[in-house]
Amino acid sequence: MIEINGKKVYLLPVIRGLAGEGEKVRRLFYEIKPDCIAITVADEDLNLIGEKIENASMPAEYQYYLLHLSKYGELAIPSQDIIFADEISKKEKVPLYAVDMNDDEYMEKFVEYISLFSLIRYSRKIKRLAKKKFNAKNAEEFVVMWDKEMNSIKSFKRLEEERENMIVKKIVNLCNKYEKLLVIIPFEKNESISQKLRFFVKD
Repeated sequence: MIEINGKKVYLLPVIRGLAGEGEKVRRLFYEIKPDCIAITVADEDLNLIGEKIENASMPAEYQYYLLHLSKYGELAIPSQDIIFADEISKKEKVPLYAVDMNDDEYMEKFVEYISLFSLIRYSRKIKRLAKKKFNAKNAEEFVVMWDKEMNSIKSFKRLEEERENMIVKKIVNLCNKYEKLLVIIPFEKNESISQKLRFFVKD
């Protein structure tokens, strides 16, 4: 738990796409009984919750990610943390917020940071990742390794840092409205986002 201006922020790291992560959301929600739920998806994605997602509509990098993740457990698509957050929000009448970049915000930063050369390098890297062997002992280790690979190109790492900064900004803004927040974030982003949030903690 991180306390910001007297408001309690509970970060819940989950592994996107792995079955069973939704139960983590349910368990922590009823344990802490927050005033709102925040989740790291774009605003536009909240409207797609519950819709069936075909593999063909997934970006190649996410398909490869799921392929590797399946070695560590059963998969669940759409990701159960998102589904459970939406269901609990409606059942308990607790507001649900998207705190990731929306499509416009992401595109603005993408154009600012990503050159054509970087895009070509990224495309080549994604193809290599499909065949790469990850020597991770568990899903938690794997997602950290995957994230590091995805951000090994400097311009994409800068873009991801901007994304994390936006997530933190939106979480802090919610602290102006709510006393207790449950924030669901990808496991691999937990350490970075926690550190960024602690800049707002007053001694």
